[in-house]
Amino acid sequence: MNNSFDDTEPPKRPDEIAVTEVSDEVLKELSDLFGPTKGISRPQQPLDATDPTPFGETTPMDPTEDFGDTVEITDATVVPITRDISDGYRADVIVIGGDDSSYDLTPAPPDPLLKPLIRGDDFFDMSDDSGGTIVIDDRDGDRVVIVDDDRPDPRFDERQRRRKRRERLQRVKWIKLAGVIIGFIVFIMAVLASPLFAVRHVQLEGVVYTSPATVKKVSDSLKGASIFTVNTAKAREHLLKDPWVSEVRITTSFPNSALVEVAERVPVVWYVGADQKARVVDARGHVITVLAGWPTKYLQVRGTGPDLAAGAIADDVFRAAAQLVLALPDEIRPKVKALDLTGGGELSMVLKGGTIVRFGPPTDLQNKLVAVVVLFRRQDPATLAVVDVSTGEPTVQQR
Repeated sequence: MNNSFDDTEPPKRPDEIAVTEVSDEVLKELSDLFGPTKGISRPQQPLDATDPTPFGETTPMDPTEDFGDTVEITDATVVPITRDISDGYRADVIVIGGDDSSYDLTPAPPDPLLKPLIRGDDFFDMSDDSGGTIVIDDRDGDRVVIVDDDRPDPRFDERQRRRKRRERLQRVKWIKLAGVIIGFIVFIMAVLASPLFAVRHVQLEGVVYTSPATVKKVSDSLKGASIFTVNTAKAREHLLKDPWVSEVRITTSFPNSALVEVAERVPVVWYVGADQKARVVDARGHVITVLAGWPTKYLQVRGTGPDLAAGAIADDVFRAAAQLVLALPDEIRPKVKALDLTGGGELSMVLKGGTIVRFGPPTDLQNKLVAVVVLFRRQDPATLAVVDVSTGEPTVQQR
């Protein structure tokens, strides 16, 4: 292929490359890859009838003619090209570079989370808690400047003031709430302690031998006090000091009444002290009362016992005697006249018919009593003089 340039063509610069130095096959392949008509067959274009150049010949290109297509190899380097139009149509122009106007150089919109650093929205900054600032140039998105500013952030003081103000308001709020709660509690207590809910009626149950003076004192302490604040524990303790009282329960009822339930001790046996006064003892060994005379309703433990005041606790032998009496079956109890206590602390039971039952030390009394009951069911007690169960096995002595 013969290609020639007009003598008027400006000399090529060293950095220019003529398209004529590239083969047609390469041009067509590049055109198919990058041209706007990739994959579309090109129709043969007839030459102008006035064109004096026949097919197969090369027409020199006028450098002033604008074909609209150039090949740019380097920045600001435009290389004019010549084409072989012997195939009947003009080859597509391949644009490798080009004027900046052919590209969309509009910058991407800035991140809305970035705050403008200066007027004009050309710079954006991102700050962290460490005090450093990252500055992004909007005109050059690849340019990032990290500014380490040791100067205090003026917004830091403002944030500190706001935080302290929030903490102060929070404390004031809690103080006000506590004041409201305390005031409400005081108001409720004042209402409940008012005479509107004072105890006016006191009812007592189970009081038989309890001291009348003690009962009156407890009743007076309950009357007039609010049912919500009355000191029932103190009234109960005062009643328990009475020797006859075993248990007390005090309850209040809305709007103005109180109920006092008393469980008195049950006398079981009695003994005579050295002062010749009778001491009445219950099943737990408590001395209920001290009498100048001798009672007849309870069984006597014959023998001399300690001089104890009412409310004191007797020796274990008297407690054992009282428990033995309470354990007697109905077939034997009416036949018992009294209990004897020897100086050695041994216990015996005397029947009205004169039969003596020796229990020995006041231990294991339940099993010993069972042996006596079995014996009396087999043999009439009137035929026996002595029954000894102190060892656990009954031995008898006939009359």
